[in-house]
Amino acid sequence: MKPTYLALFCWLLRQTATAQSPDLILTHGKIFTSDTSQLYVEALAIRAGRIVATGNTAAIEKLATRTTRRVDLSGMLVVPGFNDAHNHLPDGMKATRLDLAGMDPAWPVLLDSLQRLVKRVPEGQWIDGTIGLSIANSPDATRFVLDRIAPRHPVRLLSWWGHVGLFNSMGMHETGISDTQPDPRGGFYERMPDGKTLTGKAYEKNAYWPHTNYAGRVALRDDSVLVQQLRGMTRALLKAGVTSYQNMCTGATAEDYSRLWKQAGLPFRLRLIRWGDVNTDGSLSIPSKALPATTPDLPLLTVSGTKWLLEGTPLEGGAEQVDAYPNRPNWYGRLNYTLADIDAMCREAIAREDQLHFHIGGSKSVGKLLDLMAGMNVDWKALRPRFEHGDEIDYAPEYLEKAKRMGVIIVQNPTHFAPMDGFPVGAPLTHGMAMKTLLNQSIPLAIGSDGPFNPYLNIMFATTHPRRPAEAISREQAVIAYTRTAAYAEFAERDKGTLTVGKVADLAVLSQNIFTVPVPRLLQTESVLTLVNGVVVYDAGLLGIK
Repeated sequence: MKPTYLALFCWLLRQTATAQSPDLILTHGKIFTSDTSQLYVEALAIRAGRIVATGNTAAIEKLATRTTRRVDLSGMLVVPGFNDAHNHLPDGMKATRLDLAGMDPAWPVLLDSLQRLVKRVPEGQWIDGTIGLSIANSPDATRFVLDRIAPRHPVRLLSWWGHVGLFNSMGMHETGISDTQPDPRGGFYERMPDGKTLTGKAYEKNAYWPHTNYAGRVALRDDSVLVQQLRGMTRALLKAGVTSYQNMCTGATAEDYSRLWKQAGLPFRLRLIRWGDVNTDGSLSIPSKALPATTPDLPLLTVSGTKWLLEGTPLEGGAEQVDAYPNRPNWYGRLNYTLADIDAMCREAIAREDQLHFHIGGSKSVGKLLDLMAGMNVDWKALRPRFEHGDEIDYAPEYLEKAKRMGVIIVQNPTHFAPMDGFPVGAPLTHGMAMKTLLNQSIPLAIGSDGPFNPYLNIMFATTHPRRPAEAISREQAVIAYTRTAAYAEFAERDKGTLTVGKVADLAVLSQNIFTVPVPRLLQTESVLTLVNGVVVYDAGLLGIK
C-alpha cells in the first residue's frame, strides 16, 4: 500500500472512530438506572443525545477519544430525569393576587386583605386568591359579602386543590355566569334557599370558568405573563432534576400551550393532555383534538391523551363514596357525569386509540367505572387507561383484580398524604391512597405531584405515608415510579425512564444520595447537573465538564 493510501486509510479509520465515539461520558459515579435487572452502574456514555454504553469506569473510558467530554462524578448519585406524571401549568391570568398566609386563610383575614387591596387596584381589574377548606366549606363565604367590599373589581377565589371557586357578582358576570345560571354538565353551582340564585360558589369545571368559554378565558390571560411563568417554572424544575412534565390542560388548551411553549423556547419535555368536556346536548368537546402528537419544530413536546374530571374530592365532599360523609349525613358525593356520558368518553377514545385519563377516587365511583370498563369488549391493556389519584382502588379486592386485568395505571400524588391546614392526618387509614398494595399486585404505579413539584418532597411522603404508613414504599420504588413507570404511563418507555442503552440521556446528578440521607434531609436535595437529550440544561458549576 502506497504511503498516500496508507495515510488516507488511517485518516478514514480515525474519522470512523470519532463518529462513533461518545460525545460525553460520566464516570466514577453511583448511577441509579431505574432498571430492576441492574439498578446501578458506575459509568455511562452518551452519543447524539442517547446512552450508548453503561458499565464500569474502565470500560466506559476505553470508548472515549480526545473529542469526548468527560464528567468525573466522584461518587455522586445520578438518577433518570424525574417525570412528573400529573400536574397543571399556570394560566397566566391577568389579576392582582391577594397576599394570604398559609393554605387555609380565615374568612375575616381574607376580607381584611381584600379591603386593603381594592384601595390600590384600579377598578375593573381582576383580583385573585387561593382559599382552603374553611372558606370553601363555609356557608358564610358568598359573593354578597365580597360584593360589599369589592363591588367594582371582579374577584375569583380558587381553592388550592382546584375543585371549589368563589366569585363575586362582577367576577361571575365577567365570565358569563348569570345570577341564576343553570348547572352545566360536569359542574354545578351552590344556590340560595330559593334554589335559583347563585351564592357565588362554583364546583368542578365551574371553579375555573365555564370550560367551553374559550374566548372569555383568552381575554383573561396575559400571554407574556404566562411565557414568563413557564420560563421561571422550567428553571426551577430543571434545578430539581425534573426533565419531563405531563400537563393536564386546565389553564389553557393544548394548542395555546404549544404556541406559548414554542415562544418560550424551553429545553424541557412537555406532554400536553387534552381536557375533555360534555356539551349541553350531550356531545363531547375535546379542545385541540386535531393537533398532531408531535411536530418537527417542537421535538420535546407531545400532545396525547384526554382527561375527564369525573368527580370532586373528599375535601369538599365531591367524591362519590359508599358511605356517607361523616360531617354530612345522607350525603355520599356524586359523579359529574352520567354513566352514559362516561360510556361515550370511553368509546370515543377507543375509536381514536387515545389514552383515557380519569380523575376519579371515590369508593363508589371507582367501582362504577371499573364495572363499566369491564363490560366493554376492549383490550384495555393496549390503551393503558389511567386513574388520576384513584385513591379508593383498594376499597374492595375485586377493584384491584379488575384494575390489574385491564392494565389500569394509577397515578398517585404523595403530597396529598401530607398534613394540611384544615385537613389533619388523623388516625391511619384502613384503605385508600394505596401504594405498596399496588406494587404487590403488579398494578402500574406512577407518581405525579399535582401541586408542589419538588420530587424530593413527593419521595419523602411516598416513603413515610403519614396517612397510611403501612402503604409506604421504598425510596428506590418511589424513584422508579417517578421515572420508569411515569414514562410507561405516557407510552414513552422505549425512549426514556431508565438510564440504559438506547434511551435518551435525560438525567440528573444529585447534590446528595437520596437513598441514604436521613428523611428530613431529602428536602435539601437539588440537581447539580441536569441533562436533556444529552445537553446540559442546568449546571450549578460544581462539576467540571472537561
